[in-house]
Amino acid sequence: MSFYTALTGLKGAQTDISTTSNNIANVGSTGFKKSRADFGDIFGSTPLQTNAVGAGTATKSITQQFSQGNITQSTNTLDMAISGQGFFAMQTGGNSGQVVYSRNGAFTVSESGYIVDSNGQFLLGYPVDDAGAVSDKTLQGATKMQLAANFGTPEATRNINMGVNLPADAEVIASDIDFDPNDAATYSSSSSVTIFDNGGNPKSATVFYIKTQNPSASDQTFKYDTKMFVDGVEITPELTRATDAKGTAQFIDKFGQKTTSPEDPAYILEGKGSPLYRADDLGEPQKSTPAMLTGLSLETYLGDGRTIEVVTDPLQFKRTMEYQSIANVDPVVPGTFWGKDFLLVDVDNSGPVSIDIPPGTYNGEELASAVEVALQDAFGDDKKVQLTTDVDNTFTIDFKKSSGDGKSTGLPTPITVDLHDTSIVTSTPDDGLEMDEFLSHAQTLITTELNEYIQNGTQVDATVLKILVLQGNYLNRR
Repeated sequence: MSFYTALTGLKGAQTDISTTSNNIANVGSTGFKKSRADFGDIFGSTPLQTNAVGAGTATKSITQQFSQGNITQSTNTLDMAISGQGFFAMQTGGNSGQVVYSRNGAFTVSESGYIVDSNGQFLLGYPVDDAGAVSDKTLQGATKMQLAANFGTPEATRNINMGVNLPADAEVIASDIDFDPNDAATYSSSSSVTIFDNGGNPKSATVFYIKTQNPSASDQTFKYDTKMFVDGVEITPELTRATDAKGTAQFIDKFGQKTTSPEDPAYILEGKGSPLYRADDLGEPQKSTPAMLTGLSLETYLGDGRTIEVVTDPLQFKRTMEYQSIANVDPVVPGTFWGKDFLLVDVDNSGPVSIDIPPGTYNGEELASAVEVALQDAFGDDKKVQLTTDVDNTFTIDFKKSSGDGKSTGLPTPITVDLHDTSIVTSTPDDGLEMDEFLSHAQTLITTELNEYIQNGTQVDATVLKILVLQGNYLNRR
């Protein structure tokens, strides 16, 4: 019995040595995980004694140890490694299609373009849609990964978007220092990006940043110049005029605001011509002079809950403070003002603009609100009527004649006018119209539709037809 007990110990030692030898032999195998032999005591039993200790040892299991191994760099593009937990899911060949798992990331490409391991098993991956987003994240939806054999026509790089952090403590590069891409003392920083020519060949593009200004009391900004080199050749920028979405040229006025006018009226009034600016040329934007509105002692009739009256009826002009001031007579009704040309406003010497106020009775706050609305209408940018597709395309005209029995007869079908149609007023109504243009455009379309209906309409009541003719003639005279 003692001999057998010692023999089990030798057999266990042999298993442990074999496991260690296997670990040593596969130390260079990709994705290999070492194993460990686990042993346990053998409990013997007899008719007179159970669970007797001292029968020897037995190998309970040989388990793999899934600890993180070293990750090394290889020259094969398809070699991959898993950091942490996880496995590569692969599908075996043949009809079985069994899914197996491995941490061996040494892959190659088969003759059919599939990514496979050394045993010919296919690597599985999640499918993606046309936008490149994963469409299925389940194992059942995973597909064999295949490299495309056909590629599109190479396209040259056209645009580069770069976000960089530049050193705030960098020294300003003096303007008399000649730039040299090989001398780090002539620039503050640099960054590189790979671009492609029209043949699909990669090129190295390097952008050099040259600090030209630190913040000061008058201009709280850092400023940098840039130079770009592609494979050692400097790229000279070609500047183009900035435009909006409709192709209209954009400029920057002396207040730092974007404008579509190539001329600054205030600048021209000073006799200096038409200036053009770059945003970088501007320091602190010039501030407008605060406006002050006075006239005919208006302020003496407001405050403490008092009100003024504004009239626009010519028959009431003699009641107004303006007439009494011109005629040099005492006011009959103090505090009544003429609403036409109520204010003349000149913003930044751009020329006086007349402001009208609608008739009514106003206190101080109500008058200020009315003046604000009038100023926005006079100086605002939204002066055009915008016709939105599928929202305000059409309207209909219908004429009916009522009889004594409560019934009505007239047009069998209403007349439809499409505001998006072209007219002699404009060929591009969708671009927006000034109010006068819009009214003329709509009136022209109405006249055209009425005339066509008069000439081509059927089953039209004679009385209604007469109304249409009169309406069409009235519109034509206008």
